[in-house]
Amino acid sequence: MKNYLGTAVFCALFLAVSAQAQENPSLDDQLRAHLHKEYFTLNLLIQSEGRFAFEDNDFQGGRTFNAANARISLRGNLKGGFFYRIFVNAAPKPALLDAFAGYKLNDAFSFMVGSMKPSQTLDFIPDPGSHNFVDRTNMTGLLVGSRETGIAATGDIGGFYYYTGIFNGSGLDNNNNNKLYGIGRLQYTVKNNIPGYIQFAVSGSHGNSGGITSGTNGPMLRGRRTILGSDLELELSRLYFAAEYLQGSLETVDLPNINDLISGYYFTGGLRWSEKTMTLARWQSWSFKEAGTTESKLTLGTNIGFTDIVGLVLNLDMYKPDQGDALYGASFIFQVQF
Repeated sequence: MKNYLGTAVFCALFLAVSAQAQENPSLDDQLRAHLHKEYFTLNLLIQSEGRFAFEDNDFQGGRTFNAANARISLRGNLKGGFFYRIFVNAAPKPALLDAFAGYKLNDAFSFMVGSMKPSQTLDFIPDPGSHNFVDRTNMTGLLVGSRETGIAATGDIGGFYYYTGIFNGSGLDNNNNNKLYGIGRLQYTVKNNIPGYIQFAVSGSHGNSGGITSGTNGPMLRGRRTILGSDLELELSRLYFAAEYLQGSLETVDLPNINDLISGYYFTGGLRWSEKTMTLARWQSWSFKEAGTTESKLTLGTNIGFTDIVGLVLNLDMYKPDQGDALYGASFIFQVQF
């Protein structure tokens, strides 16, 4: 009788605790429940960054701590299929990122007008809080801009995803030469009958963008630029792999009579040890045809999710310049994102 009574008391206590857990969701769940509504969603990304060059030099910023990002996004869906977004960053200095409104007819077609992040290359599509490494690849920084102002259309049809847009070609500034810049991406994703997904894509852009910098840290342009790329991404069970090739034919200020050709590629491999822990390795290489230089970089990383919204990214880097000795360094990002 006592055993039955003890079992009954244990079951009652277990049911009570389970019911209380269901009635009292975690702080993370409560936060999202209050801030994530279909008509009004508030997202926040805070990233603190540290860098350490193994030698006393300025490799990847030397030895320093930074407030890398303090991003605030307001977005939502409205009556009739309309939607909006405003996105700002307060660090390292105040800046507008996105400001657009749009209309979604169905999954196959929607469009947006304003300032936005184009979906061009695989390396640049993820937001900073979802990227696998502390830094984007060097070829992306040399060729692809982070934001543009214009009109874009996107959709998903039976596994095929497309993105196409016409922009000023001058970042978030007004059009500086009355020429337009086109950007496009077409990708196909295989999900059926596999424990994950395989994604193939091609991308490209073309236009006259004289007077601006190519990408985020490339050469100054004097005229037209044409960028072409292809990429592959797959995740099968615990394994991850990504590869991308990108090349740009650029009319630059430094070469007034000929076009420069900047090209590059990367390979990324990863293993997910648990739901919140993953190790990665990335090899990248980029070159300038006219200068005859080729550089490369190896990055080893570990990504740790302490909770659903708090995480840590750890990287070790080895950079091999075209001439000279290799440089080594470490970096990390500690972040909160919801």
